Amino acid sequence: MNQKEIYELYLKTHNKMIEANGFTEKSLWGSTQSQQLRFLILSRLFRSKKDFSILDVGCGLCDFYVYLQNNGYENISYTGLEINPLFVKEVSMRHPSLRIIEGSVDDLAAESRWDYVIASGIYNLGTSVESTEDFFIQQFEKLFPKIDVGFAVNFLSAFSKNKDDVSMYHQPSVILEKSMLHFSPHTQLYHDYLPHDFTLLVYKNQQQYL
Repeated sequence: MNQKEIYELYLKTHNKMIEANGFTEKSLWGSTQSQQLRFLILSRLFRSKKDFSILDVGCGLCDFYVYLQNNGYENISYTGLEINPLFVKEVSMRHPSLRIIEGSVDDLAAESRWDYVIASGIYNLGTSVESTEDFFIQQFEKLFPKIDVGFAVNFLSAFSKNKDDVSMYHQPSVILEKSMLHFSPHTQLYHDYLPHDFTLLVYKNQQQYL
């Protein structure tokens, strides 16, 4: 499955979810409660609560931006990247001052850089686990040179006891090994916040932890 086919699958899937649920968290994945837990874990990536830049890959409705605003983050330079024009249009109405790029990782300017990059819920679809993992590696090989501090990404877990027939479920140990081989050994993995997914935090260099 090539990159174009994966994008087409995402558009088809989420457009059906928008039609069924409107522009809510259910047009992305899951409930408000699970979304907020994922955001809490993703935000462990940050070394402070102010003065940094972030790229949100597959930003959807920019709910992560709202989470940051509601949880005391200040002076955050936020950029959203989204391939679905329906989400981009909705976000432009909700948050007209936000910088949203309609397109994929390939559409980012060569000179663009951010302190952090996050990708939440965007590696859940595909025709095989292997092709979805290859897609993750390919995307972040393009993104990694643009990152100054680190990135966070989450996946559905192969240890989930509530699997469906559509989503891709990944072995945490496999993702961890691939990420450390391709990107950095300075890595943390969280698998304790929800029963069906896990999050990887990857830093370019050794960090001074809070």
